[in-house]
Amino acid sequence: MNRKKLTILLLVVIIGSIYTEKLQVTPMEEFNISSGFGLDIKKGADSKVQYVAPFSVYQFKEQKGESSKNITGKAESLTETRQDRQLKSNKPLLIGVQRIVIIGEEAANYGILNFVNLSFANPQINDRSNIVVCKGKSEDLLAHMVKGYPSSSDYIEGMIKSANNYNFFPKEYTFLNIYSILESEGRNLVLPYIELKDTDIVLAGMAVFKKDKMAYILPMEESKIMNMLRLRSGKGVLSLQQSPEEYINYYTKVKRKVRCNKKDDVYEFNIDLIFQGDIVLNTLYKDIDKKKEKQIEELLSQEIEKMCNGFLNKMKEVYKMDLLELGMYSAAKYGRESGVDWNKEISDANIKVNVKVKIDKIGIGHY
Repeated sequence: MNRKKLTILLLVVIIGSIYTEKLQVTPMEEFNISSGFGLDIKKGADSKVQYVAPFSVYQFKEQKGESSKNITGKAESLTETRQDRQLKSNKPLLIGVQRIVIIGEEAANYGILNFVNLSFANPQINDRSNIVVCKGKSEDLLAHMVKGYPSSSDYIEGMIKSANNYNFFPKEYTFLNIYSILESEGRNLVLPYIELKDTDIVLAGMAVFKKDKMAYILPMEESKIMNMLRLRSGKGVLSLQQSPEEYINYYTKVKRKVRCNKKDDVYEFNIDLIFQGDIVLNTLYKDIDKKKEKQIEELLSQEIEKMCNGFLNKMKEVYKMDLLELGMYSAAKYGRESGVDWNKEISDANIKVNVKVKIDKIGIGHY
C-alpha cells in the first residue's frame, strides 16, 4: 500500500514539473495593457492621408497605483500603425481588454469602414467594447486624466454604459453592432458623440452616419427623441412644463412597435410608442386624483406626439435620412436588394406616431 502511494506521489511530482516548465506565466507588468484606443487622421497638402492610432495603456506604479499614458502609431495605412507604435514601446501591447474605442471627428467624416473591418477581423480585439465619436482628436480624449480613474477610457466606458438609464439610449454600441448595421439594408449607423468641455468629458449627442461616413451631429434633445422613435425599448425622463416653477417630471420606460404599408408607391408607417412610468416630481398640481391622473396622461401624450412630429419633419426636410431604421422594416416586408434608396423613400413617406402614456405611481407627496 505504501509502495503504491509512493508511486502515485512520484508520478504527480514528475507530471507537475513537466507542466510547470511548459507553462510560462508572464506578469502583467511586462505588458502594455490597453485601456482604450482611438482613430484619427491627418490630411497632407498633397491629399495624402496619415492614420493616427493612439492607444491608452495602463502604468503600474507601486507608490501611486494605476495611471495611463498614450502610445501612438502613425502611418499611411491602418495596419502599418502597429509597426510604428511598437517602435515607441518597450513592451508588447495587450489589446483584448480595452474599455472604449474613440473615433475622432475628422476620421469619422472620412469613413470608418476599413477601421471597422480591420478591427472586427482581429481576434485579439475585444469586439464587445463600446465605440464613440468625439469632437476633435481621439488622442486628446485618451490623454485626458479624470480624477479618481486610472484612465479616461474607464470613465467613458462607465458613462456610456449608464447612459441607457436616461435619454432613451441603448445599452451598447459595439463592433458587433456596427458591423451588423453597416452590412444591413435600410439601416443607418448612429454612435454616441462625446466632447471635452473645460475639464469634463460629456455626452453631447449622437453622431449620424450615411453608410460609413459621419453626416450629422444631433444635439442631445434631438438625440433623445430619435432614440425614443428608433429603439424597441428605452428609459428616460419626460417633462410637462407650464412655467419655470410649474412642471411635472415623468420617469418612464417606452416600448415601440412599427407597422409598415405601401399605398400608391408611397410607404406608410405607424409608430406606436407605449410609455409606462412614475411621476418623480410634481410642482404643477397640489392634488392628483384619478381624474387628474388621466388628464396628465393625455397632456403628456399630446406633448410627446408634438415633440416626435417636430423631429420627424426635421428628419425628412433637413437631414433627409432614415434615422429610425424604417427602411429595414420596408425591406423585410417588400423585398431586399431592390436598389431602393431608403433615405429618399423614408423622407417621402407618411409617418404617423401614436402615443399612449400610463402613470404607475405619483409619488408620496405633492408640491
